[in-house]
Amino acid sequence: MDKIKLEHVDKIYDNGVQVIRDLNLTIEEGSFTVLLGPSGCGKSTTLRMIAGLEEVSGGTLTINGKDMKNVPPGDRDIAMVFQNYAIYPTMTVRGNIEFGLKNAKVPKEEREKRIREIGETTGLTPYMDRKPSALSGGQRQRVALARAMVKNPQVFLMDEPLSNLDAKLRGQLRTELIELHQRLGATFVYVTHDQSEATSMGTHIILMDEGNIMQQGTPEDIYLNPDNVFTARFIGNPPMNIFETASMSNEWENMPGVAYVGCRPHDVLFEKPEGEAASFQGTIMTREMLGSEIHYKLRTPYGILHAKNYEAMKHYSGLVNVWIPRKDLCFFDKNKNRIRN
Repeated sequence: MDKIKLEHVDKIYDNGVQVIRDLNLTIEEGSFTVLLGPSGCGKSTTLRMIAGLEEVSGGTLTINGKDMKNVPPGDRDIAMVFQNYAIYPTMTVRGNIEFGLKNAKVPKEEREKRIREIGETTGLTPYMDRKPSALSGGQRQRVALARAMVKNPQVFLMDEPLSNLDAKLRGQLRTELIELHQRLGATFVYVTHDQSEATSMGTHIILMDEGNIMQQGTPEDIYLNPDNVFTARFIGNPPMNIFETASMSNEWENMPGVAYVGCRPHDVLFEKPEGEAASFQGTIMTREMLGSEIHYKLRTPYGILHAKNYEAMKHYSGLVNVWIPRKDLCFFDKNKNRIRN
């Protein structure tokens, strides 16, 4: 079932700058949808239009089938969590969580019940009487989440809520958000520029660039089947290797109209595989040991090549032969769109 739908939506600011053009987007009920893309791609603007913090310049935006034109943020049954927490520094944790309930005139007994439940869910029970200044960054972000959750909204909107935290805390809270989504069954719409964050958390990813949707789908589908060079290069760590075929031998280009060829780093092999494969030499520039993975960076006649290898006991160096199975190559046309094999 469609929870949120944007049809032919435009966003033009007063200075005439258009950041969203003819955007068509459907967010399914109960999904964890991630709006992903580089800075300035329009993802936060899209989220703010859903929230009602930005007006839609053209087209329609509906939630549960209802047109949101002229519907204020407070009447949309949504809760928003910001990058900078946006919690009240003079209030205790309890006061921050309770504030919205008081404004909604929720009876005291019901308020206390909800606060108690939320405190247990978020692990904030021991900190209810503390002020934000006495909390860690992760605890403050939990307060922001708790304040949103206590409203029991249909939709959670999150604008880069983990970007101010250190790497360890980000990883911890990512896991907690995944568990929270599974437990609540609500619709989550999450904005980030971090593709690792997006692919680890989202059930559905919408990759944007310059106000346009470049590709959308499950994390697995976007990673394994990029529709264009932009997606191929944005998703993956390291990203997909992309080479122009103009400088390559014909063995890479046996399809008409091919202008670029790509392969994922984990498909680059250091030993000859069975079946048809492209083969050439490269010089290893760097070797990074990352636990169960080893990342190699090679200089080749076609440009820099990234490889991801899982054989920690083997140490490749110097000039090496590499193979890429034909079945693992991706081909793109001169407009950088995928040519399906």
